[in-house]
Amino acid sequence: MAEISSAGNTYATTGGQFDMPLTIVGAGGTAPGQALGAEHSQPFHAYVMGIPGLKILTAAYPDVAYGLTKSIIRDNGPCILFCPVKMMKATTGTIDIGECLPLNKCRFLHEASAQAVAAGRAVTVLTYLHGVREVKNQLFEIQELNMDIDLIELTCLKPLDIDTIQQSLLRTHKVAILDESTYSGGVGATVSAIISEQCFDELDAPVVRLCMDDAPVPYASNMESAVVKRGSDILEAVKSMIHIHGRTEL
Repeated sequence: MAEISSAGNTYATTGGQFDMPLTIVGAGGTAPGQALGAEHSQPFHAYVMGIPGLKILTAAYPDVAYGLTKSIIRDNGPCILFCPVKMMKATTGTIDIGECLPLNKCRFLHEASAQAVAAGRAVTVLTYLHGVREVKNQLFEIQELNMDIDLIELTCLKPLDIDTIQQSLLRTHKVAILDESTYSGGVGATVSAIISEQCFDELDAPVVRLCMDDAPVPYASNMESAVVKRGSDILEAVKSMIHIHGRTEL
């Protein structure tokens, strides 16, 4: 941790005059059903958010991790890439090589239908790591309920791509964050604050944060679900936001 802090602060205080080409790739988040307990479920990505000079990235899929890693290696500053625990343990196969991905752009994974947007029955959903698959698994049921979402993967936690988020909010005017960090001092808290400060006029409802409780993650999977929010929680959040702030019929 001291080395990461030193690298970030040195790079920032010298205005980039001292190259710090540090590349760190590791596991992040709390993998569903893996029973990793408190020690291996800590939101390290949130712990390093406050260190100046760092670029903090996430990737939910191998091709994205590959493209971001290529860009990180070529960057002169210190960068950290977090990947889901499950992806690093279980993913196999091949990917296309050669592509570098930008370190300052989120990924737009699904766009709500024009019909849902016009009816006020669309919500912007922001997530990362395991949350991406969790939300995708709920997409069919959301659409079956005559609702839809703009799904954005937060591949760049720092710097945050607020422009992409704002473009979505111009359409939906509602946002929910499925966050793999704690309620206090977490990624969702930072993202929510930035949205409230820079996109307030576009919001028809308060930002909804679905994040980990300020408590150790239990070892037992049935207890873990009470502390860590998953896809079922985002489904209920979208339903609630549409019921309160949207319209009842398309």
